[in-house]
Amino acid sequence: MTQKTPPIITSDTAKSMLEGKTSVSIDLGLSKTMIKQTKTEYHLNEVESIDKESLEKIAQDERSIYFVQKNIVYMAAIGGKHFYKLAKTPGAPTLEIDGIRMHRTKDTTPEKDTEDKIQALGLHSGRVLDTCMGLGYTAVQAHQNGAEYVVSIEYEPNVIRIAQLNPWSRKLFTEENIYKLIGDSFYVVDTFPSDHFDYIIHDPPRHSSAGHLYGQEFYDKLARVLKPRGRMFHYTGEPRSRYRKVNIQKGITERLALAGFTDIQYHHSVMGVTCTLGTV
Repeated sequence: MTQKTPPIITSDTAKSMLEGKTSVSIDLGLSKTMIKQTKTEYHLNEVESIDKESLEKIAQDERSIYFVQKNIVYMAAIGGKHFYKLAKTPGAPTLEIDGIRMHRTKDTTPEKDTEDKIQALGLHSGRVLDTCMGLGYTAVQAHQNGAEYVVSIEYEPNVIRIAQLNPWSRKLFTEENIYKLIGDSFYVVDTFPSDHFDYIIHDPPRHSSAGHLYGQEFYDKLARVLKPRGRMFHYTGEPRSRYRKVNIQKGITERLALAGFTDIQYHHSVMGVTCTLGTV
C-alpha cells in the first residue's frame, strides 16, 4: 500500500527552481524529481504545476512549507481553535501549534531526537504504546526497531491531517503494524488489557496544556497496561524547568515511583526519563 502526498515546496525548493534547476526535491529532501519548465509555469509531475509568481513568494518564506493540489498552492497549516503548521527544519519537519514547536530542533533534528529517545529506551521488539502520536516519528522509529506492533494515539484530528501532508510521516499510514487511534490517551488507555505492552513512549504536550497526562492517576493507568519489567520513556523537559514555581521533573519522578516504576533515570540529551515497571 502506498501513501501519496502532494508536491511539497519550501523556500529552498522554490529558489532552486527559479535558478533553473530541473532536479529538485518535492518531498522535503527524501528524493529528487525531474521537473519541466515552460514560459508560464513549472510542471511538478503529470498532474500538478506551479506558476513563477507563487514560487517567488514561497522563496521569501524561510519557515513555512507549502503544497500544491489541483494546481493551487496552500500553506501546510490548519486554523481553528489552534493554529497547526508543518514547519521547516534542517531535517524532518516539525509540528508547530500556535507557534510552539512540538519537537526539539536546537542542536538536533526531529528524526535524530526520535532515534535518541528510542535508543535511550532500549526498544528492540515487543508491543509498543505511543501515547501522543503527533507526526508519528516515534511510532515509525519504534516499528523500524523491530516492534511487533505499535498503537499510537492522537487527540487532535487536525494533527493527523498535517501528518498526512508530511512525506516524513508516510510510513505512519503505510505500515500495517502501526495502529492509529483518535482520542484522549487518559481515557483510551482504559480500553487496553492489563500487562499488555512491553514499552510505552510518553511524549506529551507541555504541562500547561495537558496537565492530566502528567498526573498520578494517568501514571497508574500506564502502569496497569505495561508488563512487569516493561520499560517507558517519558519526555519531561529540563529538570530545572519550572511551571508556577513547581519543579515539574521532580514531581514526575515522585509520581512514577508511586505508580510502581523503578530505575528512573534522566537523560539530558533527550530531556526525558526512562523507567522500568517493578523490580529490574
